[in-house]
Amino acid sequence: MSSTNGKSQSVDRALQLLECFSDAQFELRVADFCHQLNMSQSSVSRLLTTLVDHGFVEKNHFSGAYFLGKKVISLAGISLNNYEIRKQALPELYNLEQKTNLGANLAVLDGEKMFYLAHVDSRRSPRMYTLVGYTNPLHATGIGKVLLSHIEENREQFIKNLSLEPYTVKTIDRKEELLQTMENTRQDGYATEIEELALGRACIAAPVRDRGGRVVAGVSLSGPLSEINLQEREQELASILIEATDLISLKMGFMSSSART
Repeated sequence: MSSTNGKSQSVDRALQLLECFSDAQFELRVADFCHQLNMSQSSVSRLLTTLVDHGFVEKNHFSGAYFLGKKVISLAGISLNNYEIRKQALPELYNLEQKTNLGANLAVLDGEKMFYLAHVDSRRSPRMYTLVGYTNPLHATGIGKVLLSHIEENREQFIKNLSLEPYTVKTIDRKEELLQTMENTRQDGYATEIEELALGRACIAAPVRDRGGRVVAGVSLSGPLSEINLQEREQELASILIEATDLISLKMGFMSSSART
């Protein structure tokens, strides 16, 4: 069945079911889907049966709830493994972690947020979950500030539409302050973030460029305040980080003007 705008209604609804899953809702019952999507029980049940048959969803036969299936993991792996920037950056993320004992992250712009493509945990404070596939706000993160600072098209309108939600008392929530931070980031070649997204944590980030010199990603070093200690280590970490992002950019085909002369 197709809708008037050319979309397949059944595919659209099946994708809506998949989008209901989240960290907070990793298992859902038929009634949960019906409530969230305002769909009938029979329609939800038919769609879930199809998704189960294709491995996108699995059913917990003890609780009757549904959860994302292994096919989703397989497709995610295919997507990740074919992101050229991730392949080029991952060895450098491991090197950064070994040099600094901090977490190393790679993220790209995704609408009005940053999207994690890779993450290497610090051995001193490993996480029990992956950051890959997660998003974070642009104005409250180091990578986000880097990506914002290098938006070339419709920058003023982009900033105007950006929601500056305060996550802590230190979050930038005024556009004038954000614009000044963007200018500083462009001049310094890197951005810092101290307790703007989460209290007790900080990061430092630098841009990655493609063959044409366009900033296509950001890499950051992050960790607890006591570990990253930006008051004393900012210049040291900035130097290490920029060396790594320059190398990734080189792998992506970028040559600076100084390298060409």
